[in-house]
Amino acid sequence: MLGAPAAACIVTLAATPIVTVCMHRLAAIDEVTARSSHQAPTPRGGGIAVVLGLFAGVIVTVLTRSGADSPDLLPLTAAAALFGLIGLAEDIGGVTAMRRLALHTATSFVVAAMAVLGALLGGPAPGLLTVLLVTVAAPLWITGFVNVFNFMDGINGISAVTAALAGGAFTALGAAHDLPTVTAGGVLVAAASLGFLPFNFPRARIFLGDVGSYALGAVLAVLTVQAVLAGIPPEAALAPSALYLADTSATLARRIRAGEQWYSPHRSHAYQRLTITGWSHPQVTGFVAATSAVLVVLSLAAFGPPAGRLAADAAALVVLLAYLGAPRWAAGRHPFAAHPHAARPGTPTPAPPARLPTQRHPSPSRAPGP
Repeated sequence: MLGAPAAACIVTLAATPIVTVCMHRLAAIDEVTARSSHQAPTPRGGGIAVVLGLFAGVIVTVLTRSGADSPDLLPLTAAAALFGLIGLAEDIGGVTAMRRLALHTATSFVVAAMAVLGALLGGPAPGLLTVLLVTVAAPLWITGFVNVFNFMDGINGISAVTAALAGGAFTALGAAHDLPTVTAGGVLVAAASLGFLPFNFPRARIFLGDVGSYALGAVLAVLTVQAVLAGIPPEAALAPSALYLADTSATLARRIRAGEQWYSPHRSHAYQRLTITGWSHPQVTGFVAATSAVLVVLSLAAFGPPAGRLAADAAALVVLLAYLGAPRWAAGRHPFAAHPHAARPGTPTPAPPARLPTQRHPSPSRAPGP
């Protein structure tokens, strides 16, 4: 069991410097602009190394495990490969918004079908209602979460840390409930993400890029589907993704209510607004990770009595609302960070307006996220 995650981590660690050199030669570079959060031109596409690490872990798993406890890693492998290729095309040359959406949707149907079929052929088979619900919802869920994960990949370390935490949560869930597929998939995601983390946190020498955010978002979405099909309560399966979902949903709703173009570039996500108030990337990434960890712990109540489950669900909602409200609290402590046009005492000229930071500098062919 230890050989597969070790392979995933080591291959990612070894491949990332090579990928960095290749991205420089391909001119896949995020230049510093008014919307950037980085201070120097930085290559994107580091997710290639993460995908290679996942592949290495899958190969070792297949070679070392067989029989009834052999995990079904085909949906995860297909998700990483197909979504990774879409992201790579976007990182290198750009893909139009409608074409990208069509590719995401078609790929989601394929991967979801693999997951459902694998659950039906494996044992024990899920209930008919669960299969029907997952069959309908899974393609939409995978498409949506791939883009949510991409939207949230905006500061150093945030997505690698989130993926590592989510992978660890799935590993624990799978081990506790004798689900080899969930266990194996979770540990590989965690290992590959940790292998990439030193190159992206606290200082970013390379970004995941769309290839990495699409691939990691897709494999986490697939693991969520497989966990639900295996009988894991929805709260526990969705807990590692809950913060990303809440931040993106609240941001989208707020922009629509304000009459803004929800698809235009912005820095309205809660984690971005925290950076505006003066929090560093490590501080925000740590806050996101700690909040997600609390949500994962609370979700464990879903395995207990209904009363405790409802109480934990309510507590999780309070935690998410506190996270979403954190930028307002932080802005109150740093009023000039919250109002960049206001003049500071003793400053003869007003501070320049804040601009939109993001790790990636999207090309004209890319549609900005909400």
